[in-house]
Formats: sequence, C-alpha cells, structure tokens
Amino acid sequence: MIDAIAQFFGVVISSIYQYIPNFGLAIIVMTLMVKLVTYPLNNKQIQSAKKMQALQPEMKKIQQKYKDDKEKQNKAMSEFMRDNNMNPLAGCLPLLVQFPILIGIFRLLEDADSYLNMEVINPYLFQSAELINLLNVPISSLSFTAFLSQFSYYYLFPLIAGATTYFYSQMSMSSDSNQKMLLYMMPIMITVFSFSFPIGLVIYWTMNNVFSIGQHRLIIHLDAIKEIGKKPVADEAGDKKVVTDKESQKRESGTASKAEKTEKTEKKEKAHSKKRKGKK
Repeated sequence: MIDAIAQFFGVVISSIYQYIPNFGLAIIVMTLMVKLVTYPLNNKQIQSAKKMQALQPEMKKIQQKYKDDKEKQNKAMSEFMRDNNMNPLAGCLPLLVQFPILIGIFRLLEDADSYLNMEVINPYLFQSAELINLLNVPISSLSFTAFLSQFSYYYLFPLIAGATTYFYSQMSMSSDSNQKMLLYMMPIMITVFSFSFPIGLVIYWTMNNVFSIGQHRLIIHLDAIKEIGKKPVADEAGDKKVVTDKESQKRESGTASKAEKTEKTEKKEKAHSKKRKGKK
C-alpha cells in the first residue's frame, strides 16, 4: 500500500514539475492539492476543536465535581459529550489520513530513483546554485563532528517545522491540562524526527502546517461574519419593536388625552346648563 501511495505521488510531482520546474515548488503545490482534497476532514476537525474549547468550562466543572470518583467522572463526561454531539475522535481523523500520506512521501523521497525520473528532475531547491538538496537528510548532510561543531542551513528546516507545529497546535488544541503536554511534546517530537527525514518531507510538513493555520483562520473569519450577519437582523427587529412600542404609547396617550378633553367639555357643558337653569 505504501509503495502504491509513493508511486501515486511520484506521478503527481512529476506532472507538476513539467509545468513548474522546481522540485521545492512542486512539493508545495502537491501539499496544497492534498490540503484541498482533505479540506472537509480538516474543517470537521477545526469545528470539533472550536466546540471543545467552547464547552471546556462545563467539562472542567464535571471534572471538579467528580474529582474523587473517576468512574462517575468518566460516565458524566460521556453523557455530556453525547448530549452535546461531541465526538473525541473527530479531531484524530485527519491525522489518520495524513499518516499514510506522510509515509508514502517519505518512501518516495527516500528512494527517488525508483519513483521519479531523476535524469529530468533537479532535486535542488535552488537549482542554478545546486543549493539545498531536498533528498538529503539534515543529520547526514554533515559528519557527526561537523554536526556538533557548526550550524548548517539544513538545520533550519526541522526548526521551522517544529515552530509551525507549535503555532498550529496552539490554535487547534483546547486549554485542557491534559492537552497542554501535547502542545509542547508534538513540536519537540516533530523537530527531532525532522532531522532524520529528507528535506522535501520536512517542507511538505511545514507547508501543511502553514495551510492548516490559514484554513483555521479562514473558518474562524467566516464564522465571525455569519454571526455578525445575524446580529443586524436581531437589532433591526428590536428597533422595529421599540418603534412600534413608542407609536402604540403615543396612540394610547393621544387617545387618553382625547378622552380627558371630552370629559372636561362634558363637565363644562353640564355646569353651564345648571347656571342657566338657576337664572331661570
């Protein structure tokens, strides 16, 4: 299966390279294509994370209420999630899809001669200078002594991958104390692992994080626009109600004043008629 995935992405990158003859840009375009295909799954993950963050205070109350009884706490938490249509596995689904893709691209870049026509494809990010071979692994780009004694520009890629992982994790994870450990562990793990991955795979992971951050901000922005779009309707309805209430009050006050005037007129007429009768 992994070989089939590697073969598929080999065809994709080769096709992109025909129109964009830069191996690094071809990988970035391929990342964007994967992101567009998996957009619905990522959208579901983002919505699930938002819902989890919104309900986090209630979940903390349940944890605090049953802190001495884990069995009741788990039962109450399960019922709370069921009542609010929360699925804890919704956030894991995109990762399950991404994992075989990562393995397939790793296999592709690890054995590029088997999946790509390397006589046609130039593996360098900066081709004219033959700088940064995307098939190289950072930790093996220098000897062990050189690795310890000097800094290589190859090391920048794992650090950037770890940084983008941290920023995206910070956006998508809730404030739960159990997940705070993952907020720091994931970037550290990605950074360490990236030193033993081909640079092309590290670029794929980094750009996937960048596109995920952009998608997250886009969805939040669109949701905010929807909420703003709903408020004017409510405000307008409220304004109409206020206007209607004022008009009704005016009408009622006008009717009351007319009634008072009529009553006063009747009293005056009665008084005049009594005076006339008295004179007679």
